[in-house]
Amino acid sequence: MHKIFCMLLMQVVCFSAFSQNFSLSGKVYNKNTREGIDFAYVYLDSLNTASTQNGGQYSLTNVAKGKYRLCVSVLGYEKFCQEIDLKASKNFDIGLQPKSFTISPIVVTGTGTHYKIDNVPVQTEIITKKDIADISGRNVEEIISGISSSIDYTTSSMGSNIKINGLGKDYVLILLNGKRLTGGVGGYADLNRINSADIEQIEVVKGASSTLYGSDAIAGVINIITKKVKGKRSASSSSRLGAYGDFKQLNSFTFSEGKLSGKTTFNYKQKAGYQLNSMKFNNKWESNHDLPFLVHTYYKPVNKSKAYTISQFLEYEVNQKLSLNMDLSWYEKTLYFPFKAQMHNYYYNNRAVSLGGIYKLKNNNLLSFNFDVNNYLYYTEYPYKYNETYITSTDVIKKTYYPGDRFKNSDVVNVISQVKGVFNINDKNKLSFGTELRGEYLEAEYRLTTPKVNAYTYSLYVQDEMKLSKKLDLVAGLRTLYHDKTGFSATPKLSMMYKESKFTHRFTYSNGFKSPTLKELYYYYESNRMGMYRLYLGNEDLKAQKSHYFSLSSEFKANKFKTGLNIYLNRIYDKIDYKIIPTTYDHSRRGIEETKKRYNIDDARTIGADWHFSFPVFSQLLFNGSYSYVSAKNLSQDIRLNGISEHSATWKLSYNQRWTNSKLNINLSGVYKSDRFYLEEDLERSYADAYQVWKLSSNLSINKWENYKIRITAGIDNLFDYVDDRPYGSHYGTLNPGRTLFVGLNVNFSK
Repeated sequence: MHKIFCMLLMQVVCFSAFSQNFSLSGKVYNKNTREGIDFAYVYLDSLNTASTQNGGQYSLTNVAKGKYRLCVSVLGYEKFCQEIDLKASKNFDIGLQPKSFTISPIVVTGTGTHYKIDNVPVQTEIITKKDIADISGRNVEEIISGISSSIDYTTSSMGSNIKINGLGKDYVLILLNGKRLTGGVGGYADLNRINSADIEQIEVVKGASSTLYGSDAIAGVINIITKKVKGKRSASSSSRLGAYGDFKQLNSFTFSEGKLSGKTTFNYKQKAGYQLNSMKFNNKWESNHDLPFLVHTYYKPVNKSKAYTISQFLEYEVNQKLSLNMDLSWYEKTLYFPFKAQMHNYYYNNRAVSLGGIYKLKNNNLLSFNFDVNNYLYYTEYPYKYNETYITSTDVIKKTYYPGDRFKNSDVVNVISQVKGVFNINDKNKLSFGTELRGEYLEAEYRLTTPKVNAYTYSLYVQDEMKLSKKLDLVAGLRTLYHDKTGFSATPKLSMMYKESKFTHRFTYSNGFKSPTLKELYYYYESNRMGMYRLYLGNEDLKAQKSHYFSLSSEFKANKFKTGLNIYLNRIYDKIDYKIIPTTYDHSRRGIEETKKRYNIDDARTIGADWHFSFPVFSQLLFNGSYSYVSAKNLSQDIRLNGISEHSATWKLSYNQRWTNSKLNINLSGVYKSDRFYLEEDLERSYADAYQVWKLSSNLSINKWENYKIRITAGIDNLFDYVDDRPYGSHYGTLNPGRTLFVGLNVNFSK
């Protein structure tokens, strides 16, 4: 009996020894920063699982002895897998490699449908909110041109002349959340309405895009996409303060309650203005060399201004299929001139209303509709008593204005109605079609041949996105339109993408279209410029400007290294410009020395190449940049197009460091532009000097509190203090006033 008991006891002890379970625990952390990673998924052969928490800690218990495959996965990091032989309980820490450089954003502008940036058939350049935060620019234009070498801009009191690949404001279409940004004076886009702190990303499609977007999209499209409603409640405040009274402030509030969500923003901007040189050229010196060549001036290239925008967005989900939205905005800007330079100011006001909705069908098909009304007003504002003279085609009118009076120079109304459908025909075909009605109305009492004019455009477009094979995609589209002043036009587009291994190749052919503006059709304005009194006339017989665009690009992407080259040709026909015509006897008696009238007299072309690259020097230091060459030529006159730099470059060296509750980002960035050519109204040729500007900026993000995030920004703009200080009236390479400091604070609350 005793022997039997001993044998049973030995069996129990041996069974317990062989069946003993162990535990595996440790910390999952960021390899670069040693910061713990919460919510990582840890598993052994998919049998035992755990999720990290409390700074990356994990624990797997009751694991039997043996060999396993241990894996960890979490969004934003490379997946980790390793064979382990578990013979006893052990502590095992796991470092994950971030893959933030390879995260692929979603873009929509190139095709009108959603794609990951690496898979979009139409070449699209993206500027992310991180890029925007890194640059810490004073305005949207400075940010875009500081990141993309193919984009340039010059400013004036009227707005910004943004250029893409050698073509300026007349040929660049700017969208705000996919909708045409109307308003501005003289064709300049007024981007003061947008605060960079409210931008989620910017998408740039280069080349003719009239098939999807109609008139004006000959050089390309810039789509500025603002931040959306996220979470039940959020509030943010963003401020930036720089030298010369440069200040901008954005306050926003979002909510989501049941079927209703909304976003309210208040955007304020101001600057004090500054002079680069207190002297200007003396227009009378040409006729009398005894007079001084330079005289004192109070005019400034950058004037004092104040502007604010209030906007309200609301969205209501009627049911699972139908959602409706409304967007309202009110914008005001006042531009102040020095008293001794000009005794009146300019006032701008834009009121916008947008109504729309989306109806979801089966198989992810949808119908969308929008109705937008924009009213942009431009006034002369009189802070002092002033006697004004207006000259029309039939009369000379004198008026006296008193402090507080305003005169409405122009009143522009744009009405756009759109309906669009997107249908997934099968796994390989996505069909989009749409129709658009656009009405333009302009009132300018003393600047047109008749006080009120209008124009209408009706268009219909269709686009097919085809997956021909695993490697080959094709997008083909066509827009037909009727403009009530220029008649019928058609603008086809064809894009192909071929992907193989680490290379992506894209080819595009497209037509561009630009209808004449109402001012180009009906202008009548007398002005004293360049020391000569001139009359400027529109032409009701103008034809639409058209273009043929070709591009071929190749992109290579391996691990964290990325580079790409794009070559292109953009050929423009019937370019609208002024032509000198004989001055009539009656006009000569009124003092008119020269008369200029709009005609389709020029052909032009731009040809060039864009190259970009991005690679990490080491895990925390990223270097990227771009270079663009463009030959932009007026073929009719055999000269360079005005205001275009042949060579442009951008670069940015970005250092990132993370800790448990904070993150530091330091950037050294720069922009180079070669000289610009200008043909003056008196046919003299002049140039703006080449320049380069460097910037040092830093961002410290603090995530110490559950619902709050704080980002502190500081930096030095124009690090090497370059100033183009030629006399006032020169064509400046840059209006940067020199080395300046800036600071910023961003506070976000979300729940």
